[in-house]
Amino acid sequence: MFKRITIILLLSLIVLPLSAQSVDEESLSGLQWRNIGPAIMGGRVTDVEGVVGKPSHIYVATASGGLWKTENRGTTWRCIFEKENTVSIGDIAIDPKNPEVIWVGSGESNVRNSGSIGDGVYKSIDGGKTWQHMGLSETEHISRIVIHPHNSDIVYVGALGHAYGPNNERGVFRSKDAGKTWEKVLYIDKKHGVADLDIDPENPNVLYAAMWHFERKPWTHTSGSTEGGIFRTTDGGNNWNKITAGLPKLMGRAGVKVAPSDPKRVYVIAETQKGVLFRSDNRGESFTTMCKEEKIVGRGFYYADLRVDPQNSNRVYALASNLYYSVDGGKNFAVMSRRTHVDYHALWINPQDPSNLWQGQDGGVAVSYDRGKKWTYINNMPLCQVYQIGVDNNAPFYNIHFGLQDNGCWTGPSRTYRPYGILNADWQMVSFGDGFFIFNHPKKPHLFISEAQGGFAVINDTRSKEESSITPYAKVIWGGPVSEGKYRFHWNSPLIPSHHNDDTIYFAGNVVFRSEDFGKNWQIISPDLTTNDLRKQQTAGGPVWQENTAAEYHCAIISLSESPLDANLLWAGTDDGNLHVSKDQGKNWTNVIENIPKLPNNSPVSHIELSRTDKNVVYAAFDRHMLDDFHAYIYKSSDGGKTWQDISGNIPTKSYVWVVREDPKNPQILYAGTEMGLYVTYNNGKHWFKLHLKNLPTVAVHDIIIHPRDNDMILGTHGRGIWIYDDMTALQNLSKLENKDVELFPIRTVYSHSKKMMRYGIGDGVYVAPNPPYGALIDYYVSKNMSKTKLKLEIYNDKGKLIRSLNKLNNKHGIHRMVWNLQGKKYKARFKGPQSLSIEVLPGNYRVRLVYGDKNIEKTVSVKVDPNIPYDTKQHKKNYEYATSVLEMRESLYKDLQKLDIIEMQVKQLKTRIAQLSNGKVSTKILGSYVSKVKKLKGKMERYSKDASPSRLFFSKAPKLADELSFFGSANKQFAMTAAQIAYLTDLKNRHAKARKEIQAFIEQALSEWNAKLLEEYNVSNWIFLKIEKKTQKKDHKKNKEKKDHKSK
Repeated sequence: MFKRITIILLLSLIVLPLSAQSVDEESLSGLQWRNIGPAIMGGRVTDVEGVVGKPSHIYVATASGGLWKTENRGTTWRCIFEKENTVSIGDIAIDPKNPEVIWVGSGESNVRNSGSIGDGVYKSIDGGKTWQHMGLSETEHISRIVIHPHNSDIVYVGALGHAYGPNNERGVFRSKDAGKTWEKVLYIDKKHGVADLDIDPENPNVLYAAMWHFERKPWTHTSGSTEGGIFRTTDGGNNWNKITAGLPKLMGRAGVKVAPSDPKRVYVIAETQKGVLFRSDNRGESFTTMCKEEKIVGRGFYYADLRVDPQNSNRVYALASNLYYSVDGGKNFAVMSRRTHVDYHALWINPQDPSNLWQGQDGGVAVSYDRGKKWTYINNMPLCQVYQIGVDNNAPFYNIHFGLQDNGCWTGPSRTYRPYGILNADWQMVSFGDGFFIFNHPKKPHLFISEAQGGFAVINDTRSKEESSITPYAKVIWGGPVSEGKYRFHWNSPLIPSHHNDDTIYFAGNVVFRSEDFGKNWQIISPDLTTNDLRKQQTAGGPVWQENTAAEYHCAIISLSESPLDANLLWAGTDDGNLHVSKDQGKNWTNVIENIPKLPNNSPVSHIELSRTDKNVVYAAFDRHMLDDFHAYIYKSSDGGKTWQDISGNIPTKSYVWVVREDPKNPQILYAGTEMGLYVTYNNGKHWFKLHLKNLPTVAVHDIIIHPRDNDMILGTHGRGIWIYDDMTALQNLSKLENKDVELFPIRTVYSHSKKMMRYGIGDGVYVAPNPPYGALIDYYVSKNMSKTKLKLEIYNDKGKLIRSLNKLNNKHGIHRMVWNLQGKKYKARFKGPQSLSIEVLPGNYRVRLVYGDKNIEKTVSVKVDPNIPYDTKQHKKNYEYATSVLEMRESLYKDLQKLDIIEMQVKQLKTRIAQLSNGKVSTKILGSYVSKVKKLKGKMERYSKDASPSRLFFSKAPKLADELSFFGSANKQFAMTAAQIAYLTDLKNRHAKARKEIQAFIEQALSEWNAKLLEEYNVSNWIFLKIEKKTQKKDHKKNKEKKDHKSK
């Protein structure tokens, strides 16, 4: 018996640590993120399609930001494909017979180094409201979907397949039952897939497919083969033949399009060494070379696409670095659309009005209504593809800095003084190119250091707009292999500020550089930390065209971290699988990669996170997706890298990891930014779950920062911009709620600041990102067994006086957020409604009490003034007292006027009743005179009428006392009241006292003389009375009236 008890006790001890870290995931379901865009710059767009006959209905597909829809030509948009397994889209197709049916081919086919992956085909039958997965999960990259023009059950899918390795699920697939089943009808081998696919609208049995050999590795890519090329079927896909007449044998990526107005004409644009544009006028039997200008293809693997005008077979558009057009059947091309962006991937031509064009490129979307002469840039979709983020400590609102795919580096506010939010105009571009790391000097915030691809670092002064290169190695080698440079910089080279010295920064190529003067001078503090494999430093691309844009520059450092606890401790990870540590500021380095168990060789180190609580604790994330391995790899060492533990846990495959962060307040909590979203663990990696709350879409999270002052979590997503969770306190304490019925979380300091309109109307087409709610964010938790308990929040000042109650609290199970807008006592308004009056409290400490049942919990919140305001405590207090006195005068006058309202109502009711009961035979003239007297007195005190138009009264009558009191009463934090204002306030006080006396005298007269007259004239006693509150008065007055009516009758 003793042994049995001992075993039970031991087992309970074993599970205690895990149970102590168990969290109530369900309690987070009511919380949400704040997406602040921006939308001034877009992201890569992969397809644009319009609804024929409804040109106001446009769909925009993106590389990594989902599918967007407008029904008003782009004035407003909504994302309709964001919660599926992937948001990377290669192509969309709208059923020509039913525009409510939409097909999505997931996984973009512009397979650059930053591309995402898909998981097959999706279909909606209700215009994008709901989606069903239709299979082909392992295709990963789909280039085109084609629907039979006469039979919607027949659908063709052109799949590129895996971009990083061989696989079978690629080629052309056909469904004859609307996607229920698929058959592969064109397949070459495990390395060839479909670059493009088109159908003959006149004879849908004829289809053309561009077959393409493409494979990417971290250090190179292969584009083209002699086995690929253009294939044709004339029997609906049962049999295919390769077209060779007039086409080069060696071909890379290609686009093929049938001219809708003349299906005998077929165009091919291709990455080849013998011409780039080819045309057939005999349905593909043979082709003729029309153009050899390589500019209309540009970078072969990235573009090689075209469109044909639906009404003019000689008008052709080529999508490349620029958007080109030809009006002579492809012989000559000219540039259009010079003022949008570069790198074109999508073009929709309205078949009923070919002057209406929609384009998609690396910077978003634009529309033209004059056949491309002029374009309107559509910048109201938050599509930017963030790589890295940084923050500053600007007060009261910190700024966020970030680098974007093909859209440079930017900075902007986390919130604004405007009540409606953050506009595109609030963002400032800092530097050009593909943007990555960016930060500013803590003491000179106008000085920014940022970088573009291949180690091109610059310093910018945002005041003077001057920019200068600070790259340690000034020689430019773009265009050539990385081996031609003295140092090797990656596409996204680590560039970080020191935690310990404001002027010290680090930069990494294949060696680590340090500058102690903010980038003016550099010193090398490491040897080559990579494998220096010469085979992986050669020219990229081929066999058709070579390409060296730094995207494939290899054998370089891609992650670098300085310990926040020890300036001597540095860690560096490389793209070829090395992980080094230095404990003496770079004098000596040790490679600890061999200490990590079960990690495959040559695994790129995507991120290194050093603990803020223990300098021996380090986390390392590895990303092998470009080696065709999509597993999550996260390891932890607690002894400085000697031993390691796999803490990837249950993070699913295809959620490969970009970043891992330790929570700065609770080291048991880790956050992982993955290709498929954000994950969190509360027990150091034993169990992970998605932290998407209500609204974070499926999107790649490339960077995570928890703001050191405000405790906000900021996400940099690669496709949907910046997302913020304001104040992480509740989430950081989630593991402490297991035995709590109700909890009130600590409340962070709140700044009182101006909320000022800075422009008039902005319309509906402007993107506005929300500010957080103004005031104190009060988070509380309710357990399941307390979900029927009534809750309320009470705010007390430092003297213990109750100044505000918040009664409408959500009592359902979970964590909820209530906002105290810093307003103090509520003063009654003139009429019923939400116009209760109050002013902001003075700075200081306030107690927040959460009352539940007969229990309560208290926390303190500190209210401070915006540090940008030249603040005078005494002056603010004096202004506050002035404003309070005005509110008190206003409320007392309003109460008096409400008494007059009641008297007027009572007299009107009697007048109506007597007229009804006597059939108009009894005169009510005296009652009419009483009503007139009341109105006259009210008119003397106020110009506003409950039923009249406020704007008409505002401009047609001079203000009266009540109106003047409503104009006056702001507790300004900066400016003292002027002598004129003080004199005016004195006048108001005198007039207010006289007015109250006049009203009181009038009321006394009505209660005595009028009631006596009513008794004499109508035998009605005490009809007019004012003894109870207005809410209950009507009910009691009705009972009293019924008794009097009977007597009168």
